[in-house]
Amino acid sequence: MKATETIWKIKGQGDPIIEIWEDFYGNLWFITEKDMDNTPGLCFCYARLYNMPEFAEWGSVYLPEVQKAVGKDGVWQVPKKNWGNIETYEKGLLVEVSDG
Repeated sequence: MKATETIWKIKGQGDPIIEIWEDFYGNLWFITEKDMDNTPGLCFCYARLYNMPEFAEWGSVYLPEVQKAVGKDGVWQVPKKNWGNIETYEKGLLVEVSDG
């Protein structure tokens, strides 16, 4: 029997999350598409900035630029096993949608 993998979305909207990145300041990027337009590091995501949660939005981010601005040690990929623990800004931001 094949093990199932949990699928996560932002409040049930958009495509499934494939990666989550966090920085030292508490900002989060929920990645749904990587390497857009064949450009490594260019991603489509839902961005939640710690100091401006009311302006969270879908858009593109170039991860190497984030790493440059914060410093390579100041931004990291959140392990998928920890996604269920993310309770930021509002309860239920990231929701499990299936065991597909």
